[in-house]
Order: sequence, then C-alpha cells, then structure tokens
Amino acid sequence: MSKMALPTVKCLSIFFLFFAVSQAELESDASSVILLSHSLGSRGQQSRGQINVRSLKNGLVSIQQDSSFDLKEYKAAAEANEFYHLEASVKYNGVERTFLTSTKACLLYESRLTDIITIHVDLLGHIYGVSLATPHNQQCTGNVPEFEPELNTTVLISYMEHGPVPDVAMYVQKIEQEKVAKERGETKDNRSFIAKYWMYIVPLVLVFMMSGASNPEQPAR
Repeated sequence: MSKMALPTVKCLSIFFLFFAVSQAELESDASSVILLSHSLGSRGQQSRGQINVRSLKNGLVSIQQDSSFDLKEYKAAAEANEFYHLEASVKYNGVERTFLTSTKACLLYESRLTDIITIHVDLLGHIYGVSLATPHNQQCTGNVPEFEPELNTTVLISYMEHGPVPDVAMYVQKIEQEKVAKERGETKDNRSFIAKYWMYIVPLVLVFMMSGASNPEQPAR
C-alpha cells in the first residue's frame, strides 16, 4: 500500500438511524474526532483519515479521507482472500478508546471501495463502538469491471434501544385482585387430588417402601 498524503475531503453520504432513543434523550453531547487507519491482510496500518463528530444530538458529522492508494494492492488482497482491517480511535469525554473492525477485502473491492462506517452510541451519549460493512455482502465472484480508485463512505449513527420495561403496576393489581377473590372464596381450586395433597401422599409412600425393605418376606419352601 503506497504512502498516503494528507487527508482530503472525499465523497460522503451521511444517514442517521433512530430507534427508541431520540437525539434529545442523550444525556451528554460533546464534539470528538475519530481517527481512522486501515490495512490489508498482515500489512502495517496506515492513516485513512478522520470522522469529525461535532454533535451527536444535532447530527453534525463529517468525514475526511484520502484516496491516493494503489488499487492493484486491493485487487491482490481480494484474490488472496485476505481481510481489510479498519482501526478507529476516538477520544470522547476525556476517555480514549480504539475499536477494530474488519471485512473481506474481496467484498470491499467488488463494492468498488464503497463502505459503511457505523458509529454506535449508548443511552448516555457515549460512543461505544465503530463497525464496518459493505453494500456487497454476498459471496465474492472475482468479476469486477474497472472503476475509479476512490473511497465512497457512508457514515451511520446507531442509537442504543431501550429494553422492554415490565408493567409492574399491572402485575401488582392482578396479585391484589387474586388475593381479595381468595379471601372472599370466589376462587376455585381446579387441581387434581394428587396435585392438592402430594405433600401428604409422598411421605406415606416412602414409609411403606422403607417398611417393605426392612421386613422382607421369607421365601416359600
């Protein structure tokens, strides 16, 4: 992979994924920079560019990346069934974290260097993950027409979902209603005889079994 020049602004598409958490629900919002570096196979990491996160609440995100690389190396890595590795380093709210993600080089090459970077945000507004994917996620065919060697990146923001919340009030109300009905004698016990009195039947059965084992019958002459 050839030495990269300083990052330049390239083609960018930005989308936002909203689940149960809206932008206004994030507890904190601070600007940050996600530094990107990448490699093919076992080759060393090289700078790819950076994602500028100005505001997660307001969706202010931009990306700068360099496309001055040798396309032949990507083709060779795809034919050798190697992996494309992306490393994302972010310093957010005073905490520095590094996230690693990978995809097959052939998928990236057959997607014509079009990829999707997803920034994962938790309920507190902290970035807890960065993942990479490609539009072409099927089996590689090896047949790719000529194309311009330029990274075309889509940035997604994925907000963490709220988990299911149990209806405690409804459960307590149901228990109270069953308690009142039982005190009034309005409930009927439809269980079988064994289900009702198993705690008395089981000890009796055990006593009979133990008595039979301690006094075996004499064999007939």
